[in-house]
Amino acid sequence: MSSSQATTGSAPDLDALRLQFQELKTRLDSATSQGEAVNIAVQAAQVCISALSIATDKGEKTGFRDQCTSMLDEAARIKKSTTWKPNYGRTDRPLRTVKSSVASSVKLAESGPVSNRELSRAEQIILLRSSKLHGLQFPPWKEVPRPAEFELPHNRDLYSDPKVLRLSEQQLKSFVGWKRAKHALPPPSLQVEGSVAPLPTMEAVNVIGLVQDAASDCSFVASLCAEAARTARGYDKILGNTIYPYDTEKNIPKMSPNGKYVVRLNFNGCDRKVVIDDTLPVSSSRILHVIDRNNPTLLWPALLEKAYLKVRGGYDFPGSNSGTDLWILTGWIPEQIFLQDDLTDPAAIWQRMLNAFGYGDVLITVGTGQMSHSLERELGLAGKHDYAVIDLQEDGDHKWIQLKNPWCEGTGWKGNSVKKGDDKVDPDSEEWPLPASAKKDASTFWIDWSSLLQYFESIYLNWNPALFKHRQDIHFLWDLTGRRSATGSFSKNPQFSLTSKKGGVIWLLLCRHFVEEDDQGASSNSGGHISLYVFNAQGKRIYVTDNHLQRGPYVDSPQTLLRLDVPRESVYTVVASEQGLPSGKHPFTLAAYGVHPVFLQDAPSRFPFSTSTDSAWITSTAGGSQRATFSKNPQFSLTIPAETTIALLLETVHPDYHVHLHLAHGAGKRIVELANRDIIKSSGEYRRGSAFAEIVNLNPGTYTIICSTHEAGQLATFTLRVDSTVETLVKELMPENSGKIPQYLRPACFGPQIKKMAAPMVVWRFTSINLIANFENPAAISARSPIVLSIVLGAGPEQRTVAVSGNGVHSDSEHGVRLGPVDLWPAMRTRSDLYLVIDRLTGVEMPTVERFWLEAWCEGNPSELLEIGAWRDWE
Repeated sequence: MSSSQATTGSAPDLDALRLQFQELKTRLDSATSQGEAVNIAVQAAQVCISALSIATDKGEKTGFRDQCTSMLDEAARIKKSTTWKPNYGRTDRPLRTVKSSVASSVKLAESGPVSNRELSRAEQIILLRSSKLHGLQFPPWKEVPRPAEFELPHNRDLYSDPKVLRLSEQQLKSFVGWKRAKHALPPPSLQVEGSVAPLPTMEAVNVIGLVQDAASDCSFVASLCAEAARTARGYDKILGNTIYPYDTEKNIPKMSPNGKYVVRLNFNGCDRKVVIDDTLPVSSSRILHVIDRNNPTLLWPALLEKAYLKVRGGYDFPGSNSGTDLWILTGWIPEQIFLQDDLTDPAAIWQRMLNAFGYGDVLITVGTGQMSHSLERELGLAGKHDYAVIDLQEDGDHKWIQLKNPWCEGTGWKGNSVKKGDDKVDPDSEEWPLPASAKKDASTFWIDWSSLLQYFESIYLNWNPALFKHRQDIHFLWDLTGRRSATGSFSKNPQFSLTSKKGGVIWLLLCRHFVEEDDQGASSNSGGHISLYVFNAQGKRIYVTDNHLQRGPYVDSPQTLLRLDVPRESVYTVVASEQGLPSGKHPFTLAAYGVHPVFLQDAPSRFPFSTSTDSAWITSTAGGSQRATFSKNPQFSLTIPAETTIALLLETVHPDYHVHLHLAHGAGKRIVELANRDIIKSSGEYRRGSAFAEIVNLNPGTYTIICSTHEAGQLATFTLRVDSTVETLVKELMPENSGKIPQYLRPACFGPQIKKMAAPMVVWRFTSINLIANFENPAAISARSPIVLSIVLGAGPEQRTVAVSGNGVHSDSEHGVRLGPVDLWPAMRTRSDLYLVIDRLTGVEMPTVERFWLEAWCEGNPSELLEIGAWRDWE
């Protein structure tokens, strides 16, 4: 028997060697002694040498050679180390048995719970309308495609997607055309001149090494890298049953005979069907799609990317964040951590990540913010760029994260990669405490936790939905084409009742749907922020943002997460909030995940009756909170036929105005001077944008409501809403002296010894008059002389009083002293002269010199009705 025949007959195939290598690599991670770790590393290197002898593909040979070198280096490092520790400080983290890094040997991950809530007709319509994007249809996923859908009948052309995806201007510079996968992979820039290019495949023969080049979807590629790293660590495969046709035995996609592929993606409220062909954009010098550098003919990543970019609009898509991308790809629950937020607790974040990462229950990516070019060069990082987290390590107080830069020419961290004690450790020294692979790839690097906290902006955590047993979704349309809730108000926001009988952990995920562009190409997919609030309001609608139990951050991502831990028999109110969303109708989905059953429904109002009245603060009614002008504010009569609980809500369209409302005993009439004894309820401190008050068991009757801004002269429209358990009647009261014309009299100046002053009155035509005497600058004077205002006929003993203010009681009110209405007619003067009199009451501490301004309001032009002469000493 020849040697070649012996080799063929006795040697294991490559799949078996790959499986053996991965099992040894897993055993190395869990070795309990230094000697055992050295032996395992050497055995793994020997397996790679065996694989090298039978591998025929150049890329495969390179991969096995690199792995062999890595294992030998690792054996040497472990043998020399005087500080070796089992499992690199991760002895408390569970490990799962690794069967193989090859997709064909990996078991599919358990899927998460599915919402069991029956959808209303309106919700079904929302999901159907959300199927339309970019002029295309992405229908809800119904069933696995049948094999016949991918067959190629005799003499029939390959399937061609009628939609050609857009490329960016930068990509078009090197674009040479769309080519079928067999002509596009490997890309021209990776082909060896003169060699025969291998055909595309769905099966990786080497460790996955995905990169981007001329594409701008770093978040997407980082997402794929994070998922591939999890699978490589031995956890069940997440991206199974995603691309069809699918090989259920190998758990990998199959090559489609007719070039058609169906991809299952999670967006716009449900799993949806995305149909593509296998054409890829090809460049002579660049790579325009995601590529596996270690497996250049691997097709499924490029197909998955194409399906995703079809949903997002094309290859010119400017990028997203990895949390959103992984949610669409995997359905794993996204959470964004803002590292620069003062409320972020780094220790708690690290522990959450480390524990879940050890169980394979979280995918982690990180993103940088804006950076200057000089800082990028100094640190080796890219600004506004996402990185995949490949591994976490902890040794005492020292924490490290291994990151993968998805850019094919990406550099690695140039800062303090690893510290031991107070000194930086050289990667080539024996003191290097991390795996040898950390030294080999510039785009895959270790960074210490403190540096990541300093230079990165966000951490994106995508959580395994299988952590929960129950889920309920509710879909709703948020109409922002008209008036919105005022600042500080939730009156028009979508609100939901959340019920949990057994309590426990509940996660709420608010998802904003992608929407169709309008005829001008404008879209409401970008701009604005969303958040979630939770109130302990028994599942009923609430009015203002105060007193929330918990709220999430405002994010510009399409999803935001709020985590709760609730007691048994819990009923809460959940409110969706926005800041700056574009005008339009926005479809959303709210998903509730629970360890125990959870129930979502629209939150009902506590009140069966509601009435709203629109009004405004104008120049003559913007009295503000100052006592002297307070009575000018808009006032309303409220009539209640029976005892009721009422809720009063005041909202203004001006977001920066602080507003307030009073409910007072006023018999439904205007209140000139509001006394504390008359106030039934107020909204408390002046609030930006809105004010709220609730009155329990209010007796039947007619009351007065006063609406004010904090500063006088603030002009804006507003709405007064009254909710109640019985039907009520609300009417706006006419402003004081409405319909009358003012005449401003010359001021009455009192000298030190003067107590009374009078002005003669001549009436030419019948009129009804209202008089107001105002103190000069009343707010700046600590003491004022109380006065009485009267109209009299005659003087001396024959004097007769026609009318008097305040029933003859002197007053020093900041609002002024009022008299009227008083009816006057010309014949009155035939008996005796008519006078307007001011009588002041002075004391020891009262000012000796005072000035009063008077207004006369008449039903007509005052100059044609009467004349009021000069003031004189009445005594």
